[in-house]
Amino acid sequence: MILPDVDVWLPNTVTQECAVEADTKLPLETGGTFMGWWLNPDTAVVTVMIGPGPGALHERFRFQPDQQWQVEQIAAHYERSGRRETYLGDWHSHPGASSGALSWTDRGVLRRVIATPEARCALPLMMILWGSSGTWQLTAWRAQTVPRVVLWDKLHLDPVQIKAF
Repeated sequence: MILPDVDVWLPNTVTQECAVEADTKLPLETGGTFMGWWLNPDTAVVTVMIGPGPGALHERFRFQPDQQWQVEQIAAHYERSGRRETYLGDWHSHPGASSGALSWTDRGVLRRVIATPEARCALPLMMILWGSSGTWQLTAWRAQTVPRVVLWDKLHLDPVQIKAF
């Protein structure tokens, strides 16, 4: 079953935090996770961004978060929010890119999130902050796997409409 396009409500303050993080790591990639909730099956509300963590790996064409640190931060935020705000997905930068297209690595990350029961995120979001300092653009995707008769499940990507507030 293919779901309709999704809207993501994203605070301007969170977008600015992502841009500041990206600026501090230029020309290397960086990223983090988003927390929030699903208002309905087609609308997510982002409340906070959790950064890359102190042990993150930042390279020119690759970013690897400090996963243990992020898991701890996600759990702490989940508890502070009264167990209401959950992990919605990830974001990372593509410095110097001319679009927010997902790489094969990005697609692999989405498959792993979907396949990881502990993530509790069958429809993860992936946001790409692309461009450069002062001109960052944000493109977002929602992923799901669609069963196929042969080979493995197909990764289906829906473009996401970002609604700033």
